[in-house]
Amino acid sequence: MEANRHFLFSYGTLQLDKVQYETYGRLLKGEKETLRNYKIDELKITDSDVLRKSGKEYHPIAIKTGNPNDFIEGTIFEITDIELKETDRYEVKDYYRVLETFVSGRKAWIYVSQKHRQPSEIVNNIIKIKDRINKACKQAKRNPEEIKLLLATKTVNPKRIKEAIEFGETLIAENKVQEVKEKFVVLKDVPHQQHFIGHLQTNKIKEILKYDIKCIHSLDRFSLAQKLHNQLIKENKTIDVLVQINTSEEESKFGITSSEAVNFIKQVAQFNTLKIKGLMTIGVFSSDFDKIRGCFKKLKCIQQEVIEANIPNVEMKELSMGMSNDLEIA
Repeated sequence: MEANRHFLFSYGTLQLDKVQYETYGRLLKGEKETLRNYKIDELKITDSDVLRKSGKEYHPIAIKTGNPNDFIEGTIFEITDIELKETDRYEVKDYYRVLETFVSGRKAWIYVSQKHRQPSEIVNNIIKIKDRINKACKQAKRNPEEIKLLLATKTVNPKRIKEAIEFGETLIAENKVQEVKEKFVVLKDVPHQQHFIGHLQTNKIKEILKYDIKCIHSLDRFSLAQKLHNQLIKENKTIDVLVQINTSEEESKFGITSSEAVNFIKQVAQFNTLKIKGLMTIGVFSSDFDKIRGCFKKLKCIQQEVIEANIPNVEMKELSMGMSNDLEIA
């Protein structure tokens, strides 16, 4: 499984042509498959949009029994990132999505009963963070779907990372190349997107490009950009990058100064292997919320300056900022 394609097991209404057209705008191609240790129950649907699409008041719902004699038959379809999000919208709150292994050995997402779920510590933590994000968005009049939760997985073992991914949080980030390397084999078959958020040394460039990194959040010097570009040309690759800005102006932090940002981005934009997608900053560690807010405000102002400069090969769609202690301010 890759980050931009997923396998989805349907045992119910998503197998219907009408529902597929309504949900995805196309018919899916699939293969028959069997899942053990589950049984089917029925759920009464009250969501008007789902009722309209399916034409059925009662939908099947999978319940995990742990009994190998229980099984569900259905179809595995291949879908895109966007289509997976559309599926999440179609499946009402009584369902949640997990990754399971099927009789053939294939892995695919399946929607199962929310009622029988036993949340882990990881899942509980994610639920709390998402709730905080939703509340902050409501206060700031932002759409929560615009916000991406990036899980920093430094020192976290792959089993716990898998729990988060299987709960639907597929954006993970490491800040050491060695940890990316150690976890790569264990996680490579689980659909996720790996980012790098640490300070990248130039002698680690060749190493990190082996591990399917989607985005580097910490581009902070021209020599790094140049050496990344040279290696990417050799490998016939491109990579997404964010420019790190030292908005707190602390000597202990990496990043371009705010005053250098626009010129630095103009210089880096000449390297067509580096796809500049936005900016990153780490807010000052302080109990003074105004100081923290000042860092994030400065990053937003730089984003606007870069947009107005209309630099070729540059997008400013992403602002990577805010951690668990200051996400509401971000």
